[in-house]
Amino acid sequence: MRTFVEKLRREAGRHSLLSAFLAAVVLNFLVELLSRRSLLKPLFFMITRPHIFLYNTCIIFWCFSLLLLVRRRLFLGTVISIFWLLLGFVNLVLLGCRVTPFNGADLRLTKDAMTIAGKYLTWWHLALMAAGFLLLAAALVVLFRKLPRQQKTPSYVKGAVFAVFSLLALLGLSSVGMRTGLLASQFGNLAQAYLDYGFPYCFANSMINTGISKPDDYSVEAIQEIKEEAILPEEQVWAPLIEEKRPTAVDERGVAVTKQTPNIIFLQLESFSDPMKYLHMKCSADPIPNFRKLKEQYSSGYLWVPAVGAGTANTEFEVITGMNLDFFGPGEYPYKTVLQKEVCESLCFDLKEIGYHAQAIHNNSGTFYDRYTVFSQLGFDSFTSLEYMNGSDRTHMGWAKDEMLTKQIGTVMKSTSGADLIYTISVQGHGSYPEEKVLDSPVIRVSGLPTEEETNAMEYYVEQLREMDAFVGELIEYLENCGEETVLVMYGDHLPSLGLTEEKLENGDVFQTEYVIWDNIGLEKSKRDVEAYQLGAWVLDKIGIQKGTMFRYHQSWLQNLVHTEEETEGYLEDMEILEYDILYGNQDVFEGKIPYEATELHMGVQPITISQVMTQSQGLYVTGWNYTPSSVVYLNGEACETDVVSMNLLYCNDVTLEEGMNEITVCQVSEDNIVLSATEPCLFPYVERKNP
Repeated sequence: MRTFVEKLRREAGRHSLLSAFLAAVVLNFLVELLSRRSLLKPLFFMITRPHIFLYNTCIIFWCFSLLLLVRRRLFLGTVISIFWLLLGFVNLVLLGCRVTPFNGADLRLTKDAMTIAGKYLTWWHLALMAAGFLLLAAALVVLFRKLPRQQKTPSYVKGAVFAVFSLLALLGLSSVGMRTGLLASQFGNLAQAYLDYGFPYCFANSMINTGISKPDDYSVEAIQEIKEEAILPEEQVWAPLIEEKRPTAVDERGVAVTKQTPNIIFLQLESFSDPMKYLHMKCSADPIPNFRKLKEQYSSGYLWVPAVGAGTANTEFEVITGMNLDFFGPGEYPYKTVLQKEVCESLCFDLKEIGYHAQAIHNNSGTFYDRYTVFSQLGFDSFTSLEYMNGSDRTHMGWAKDEMLTKQIGTVMKSTSGADLIYTISVQGHGSYPEEKVLDSPVIRVSGLPTEEETNAMEYYVEQLREMDAFVGELIEYLENCGEETVLVMYGDHLPSLGLTEEKLENGDVFQTEYVIWDNIGLEKSKRDVEAYQLGAWVLDKIGIQKGTMFRYHQSWLQNLVHTEEETEGYLEDMEILEYDILYGNQDVFEGKIPYEATELHMGVQPITISQVMTQSQGLYVTGWNYTPSSVVYLNGEACETDVVSMNLLYCNDVTLEEGMNEITVCQVSEDNIVLSATEPCLFPYVERKNP
């Protein structure tokens, strides 16, 4: 053993860089093997794109250049190797349940991932992962103690110079690669980019490349030219506010008419798609008859979305803001980056200028994707999340069912006296989809899939679609009978994570879902395929509203059905300039200052109140209004174990009051223990009880 250790010590000091480069080659191959889940595909990648493979090897090799700065070279080399293999393994696992590869944006979603981990992984999966990390930590401790270290003190100056020089060389190669087209800095299709450019480069790019880079043609003059030539002039309209007298206009006959606008409801359906268009399987019955009938009767089409299998918030961002995510960093979630601190023009801000109320509804936690803070940056007045809802049935995987949303939409509509913009986000269709049989007698049978596991997962998904479609039918019936003029826009946010590929789809595009626009105001029926960032503009155009910079820009483009390649290129270039100016630039399109301020977002629309506090023995009773399973009693700033007896009664057992006045509040608390809102405090006196 001693001889072996001495040999390792000698070898660690010889040919360090050559050994490190060979290790980088092996690691790069193994990482690509895990990413592509094949032995032949990384070999084919090496042969057909050797320059890209070598470039990715250089990225890993740079990490090994740090070995020159330490004496424990073998140990640090082992840690670096484990790091890259772990990245490859995580990517392998994620690609098993979605299309999007592991990227830097995922690290910003760690909190959200932990919240829903239980819906994707069983307890023994989590236990196995924990055991694996403990074993890895123990192994690293042993290796740190056992692996030899250099006897000679390293030359820190030479090591630092080499590390810096190699980093600069790597950055130089990147710059040359991007200028010559060998590498790409923006990835329209992230999954394809990982296959084209390799995991190390794409992952590193996603870590450091966020936001929108300043376009070469960005200037005050460029913005002014776009405003004059590519943005429709604003047309003034008025929403039907009861408390205000609406302005009137005169028609061509000289008759005074009142201009008014309808409620606009966006319904973003989680993972909603048409399984009858899956070419590799068959369903025993149509799971979405209501949605299909609506497509035949009203305006509809395909919708290009920026995500596949996951990424709800990014489709949401494009629809609400009219902004194209292709210009942002690879896999970036603006909810987690720029919108954490910047206000952004949106449908909400634009429609509120003409009297609308902007409301959001989501039957999932309000903290997911940080919506409880981000929605104020987008101009929403209220946000009703699951923490403010009662009576939710759950799917087998624990997601709230969508049928509860009809009542929530009705409640929000009744809470205001005028026109509403209501953005509703459903969750029932969310993955994962269990491969074990959880439906004893599925209403719709699926056939044609190669394995029982795939059939079970698909039948479970189809069952969720059937119930979601039934909810769509109930919502339409409610809107038809509520007596308010309304436009309802429904669409799938992305395809489900069920291994769908282009050759398995009738339309041959995994980035397409479908939309339909129902209305009770007689809108002209039309068929058109649009991008998610164009959907808001398309809906407003059909209603006759021309508001908002991005939306009027898209409306100008949508006036024509056919565009040349040159026109399309110009459209995208100007779009990038506008987006950069609004979020990162000088805001010249707004004459130098964005005219919007973040709202004071009100969580929920039904007031949660305390009417009375009572004590009995060691128990505390709190009565009031609109309590939900997320209601928690706080006594003097500390949370109490709370039983929600009903919508009007909370009970806390074994409570100790302090002498004097005690402050009691009821807070709505998320699953990750974040207080979303609190009632006005109620002061309750301590009364000493004397024994009889």
